Amino acid sequence: MSNKDLPKMMHSTYFTLAMGSTPANRESFIESCAAYLSKSKGMLSFWVAELAEDVFRLENDRDFNISMNQVFENQAAFDLYNSNDTSHKQFVTEVNRWAAGTGRRVLDSYLSDLIASDGRHIPASNESPRMVHSIYFSLTDNSAESIDQFTELCLKYLSNHKGVCTFAIGGVANLHRDVSITNYDVAMNILWQSKDSYSEYLKSQEHDDFLMASQGMISNTQVFDSYVHETPMANPLTHN
Repeated sequence: MSNKDLPKMMHSTYFTLAMGSTPANRESFIESCAAYLSKSKGMLSFWVAELAEDVFRLENDRDFNISMNQVFENQAAFDLYNSNDTSHKQFVTEVNRWAAGTGRRVLDSYLSDLIASDGRHIPASNESPRMVHSIYFSLTDNSAESIDQFTELCLKYLSNHKGVCTFAIGGVANLHRDVSITNYDVAMNILWQSKDSYSEYLKSQEHDDFLMASQGMISNTQVFDSYVHETPMANPLTHN
């Protein structure tokens, strides 16, 4: 199989700043992510975001400060990025100066579907930020047929909502790295225009229909919500 036949890949990292999550530390961390990790051959998209502290859903994971989501053309492009020791080492050097001991959890997925809206609006500094809603589903039946069926339900009921900038869904990619978390079956990452768009989606009939249609299929979820920082280094998917 050639590289062009490989699926796209979503690389999601959740950082916990061990030395204290002050606004200055978070801003410096975000700037370092943008400066050293946002550009690589075959990287289609880069979002760095901060925990949505005002979202208090019981199922949400709040044990992180910064999230970073990157879409790669395929695993070969990710491997190229991951082997770029110069940028990665400089990133670690920068972070260790003011956030030594920062922890990270990594969840990778091979994308079966990637939907990006055209003409999405990048918020101005005085507007509400965009929001990344990431959810990792563990299924009661994780056979290939069940995963495909569940993925189709997500696409049918959850992908076509007002305010969706990017919708990405796929199965776990176990790269056998020490930092990787692979205890899930389906990853769904949605980039929303705003928290309001996300809130309307949660209240929608389609979301209710999805819960009914998928009843009994889900054994566990891991949910991460965060607000995007529109860094000048970002490489938006819809511009490629």
